[in-house]
Amino acid sequence: MEDQDHEGKKILVIQTHGVATPTRTYSPLFYAMAAAAMEMEVMVWFTMDGTNQLKKGEAEKVQLVKDSNVNLKTMLEMAMDSEVELRVCQQSLELWDMQPEDLIDGVDILGATSIIDLSLSYDHVMYF
Repeated sequence: MEDQDHEGKKILVIQTHGVATPTRTYSPLFYAMAAAAMEMEVMVWFTMDGTNQLKKGEAEKVQLVKDSNVNLKTMLEMAMDSEVELRVCQQSLELWDMQPEDLIDGVDILGATSIIDLSLSYDHVMYF
């Protein structure tokens, strides 16, 4: 692949899978961190089932790599440390009967219409 300048590009990752499908929670965060390492602006938008992985205490229960210390909480923390923005859909919180105080630290809540504006303003959208 030809060397390209990715700095300043914006990637939106939409995550719809949660703790019931743990192997599907890993890739979106991994790709988001990879894009951040390439100096791109990255946001992961959690909606539908993806919302439940942001509930305090849930991510610790999801072991992603067998016989290692890597769990979903580790991945979420690594993503935030990589300057990946984590956002959750307000309406999805309601579906899971969650309140803002139920969320892990570092996650912002946005209304459902925000995803339309975000999709139009980002360079690329990845959907999981």
